[in-house]
Amino acid sequence: MEIEINRSSKIPLYLQIKEQLKEFIQNGQLKSGSQLPTERILSLKLKVSRNTVSMAYKELVQEKIITSITGKGTFITSEGARDNHIFNTIKKSPIMKNIDSAIQKALALNISYEDFIRLASSRFKEQRNTVNNLHIAFIECNQEQLQYFSQRLELGTGIHIIPLLIDEMYHNQDIFLNKIKSVDLIVTTFFHLQEVLDFLQHENKKIVAIALDPQIETMVQIARDTSPDTNIGLICLTDKFAERVIKSINQGGIKYKKIIFTTTGDTNELAKLIENSDILIVSPGRKKEIQKLVFKKIPLIEFVYIPDKGSIDTLNKTIFDIKKERGDLTE
Repeated sequence: MEIEINRSSKIPLYLQIKEQLKEFIQNGQLKSGSQLPTERILSLKLKVSRNTVSMAYKELVQEKIITSITGKGTFITSEGARDNHIFNTIKKSPIMKNIDSAIQKALALNISYEDFIRLASSRFKEQRNTVNNLHIAFIECNQEQLQYFSQRLELGTGIHIIPLLIDEMYHNQDIFLNKIKSVDLIVTTFFHLQEVLDFLQHENKKIVAIALDPQIETMVQIARDTSPDTNIGLICLTDKFAERVIKSINQGGIKYKKIIFTTTGDTNELAKLIENSDILIVSPGRKKEIQKLVFKKIPLIEFVYIPDKGSIDTLNKTIFDIKKERGDLTE
């Protein structure tokens, strides 16, 4: 196992280490149960700080790819090895037999490697674009998270996301029900799962719950830029998002003097908050707006919540099952 560090890259060192370790697991160089070097040994070998290795290991632990056992060391989990051996699974599927057959026929016709790859790529894109669109309704309580989910979450070609606020479910029931009439899947958070299930109990819709966690890079940056004397300015669109951010910061054990938040769009009020803040935290969608108002050198951090790995896996599997049931996917 040889990890290569590119110090001129814009990718943080800990992410380089993390992604290379994941690749070693995927290609089978690291097996289930294999022990990883200690943080101290790996940091010395790579000539990076121990904290850099610790951050890489921490993310892999959170994704359940590795596990740390006190007094024994850090090991590849069976779950991590299983989840990352997709290639080995494909090798045993009918897909691989069809690929081998196509390659043999191409060789018999003296088709070059480059032409074969171009042809395969072109056909793959054509077939992918023929797949019927799939509509997903995402139900949440705050506008920021709806925007992030609908604009940034990549679920593949042909996926259309319909963002819906919880408030619409109660105050505009007819419009809400009409919007979800044609959706194939409803996604919400575990926090709202029961009320969505209760409201839609007669609608015969597939409902999947996901867990949303603060992006670890966001928390690391906030922790790095704060101290017990820090005044934090928080600018977002809704009180609910502000409450969630403050709760996440407190749960992360981050020390600060006080947090002042606002949802205003008034330029003068925003200027006053910025003037009295040591760092600024903004919700997704307000970063560009606030950047134009910042008149002093101050950390500006976009607070992002993302679905955890288990939620993404569950969501992708559900989408796959729906497409298979509809006949969009064939062997």
